[in-house]
Amino acid sequence: MKRKLIKRTVWTLCFVLVGLTVFLSFDAFYGGHNFRTMQDKIAKSETVNLTGLREIKASGGAFPRFPYLSWQLGHVKEDIIILDVKADFHGYIKGFPTCLLGYNRREPGLRHIPRRLVLTGTTAFRPDLVTPEAEEAKKYGYQYKTVDIGAKFIATPDKIDELVSFLDNLPKDKWVHVHCSHGSGRTSTALVMLDTLRNAPNVSLNDIVKRQHLLGSVDIFDTSVWPGGTYTAAELETRKKFVEDFYAFVCQRKEGGIQLWSEWIGQK
Repeated sequence: MKRKLIKRTVWTLCFVLVGLTVFLSFDAFYGGHNFRTMQDKIAKSETVNLTGLREIKASGGAFPRFPYLSWQLGHVKEDIIILDVKADFHGYIKGFPTCLLGYNRREPGLRHIPRRLVLTGTTAFRPDLVTPEAEEAKKYGYQYKTVDIGAKFIATPDKIDELVSFLDNLPKDKWVHVHCSHGSGRTSTALVMLDTLRNAPNVSLNDIVKRQHLLGSVDIFDTSVWPGGTYTAAELETRKKFVEDFYAFVCQRKEGGIQLWSEWIGQK
């Protein structure tokens, strides 16, 4: 009897430790993954034009844990708008992003099973427990905007128009924080677009892409396929071409040309 009690206690302690480890790993991974601001330091050894960069009130990163984001953006005096460019199903359960539970996948991976058990008590998909990101952001005093700009594809022209309009009309007393899933592909594209809107043609596209990369974005001009990566060479080339076209669009726009991306790209 005593042996059974000891065995049960050991298993209970193991379960608790595993649960705590899972929670700690959540916080460690999503506390500051790929977070960067336009005011972050760039090594003095790097040669890049920084004109207009520091004046951009913006940051980017992975799917946020809002308590951490509040700490990361604690220095920001302006009102903060969350710009969500993640398209697939997502939200929060008990303050944790649902992508950690594999809710954006058809089937959960092995790593998602213990996380689901700890947070929901079941391995099943429980959309009824999910709090939309707009509501979660509001709890922490953030405004919220979502625009689907695509991941391995470029969004439709009307979505690019929507994003351009949003960025054009950002008040000077607002700070925008951009995020997708990992803070890499879509977030990098959106930050390059924002930098282009603010600083083309005074800053070359090469410098815009380079300085965003030095801050933590992916190098959009690097179209080599990573080992184990999810982007094909064709998809990387398409993204690069989009950024080049967008820069050309903004330059002609500032000279009094066509103001809507959908009209400009339609005539190209």
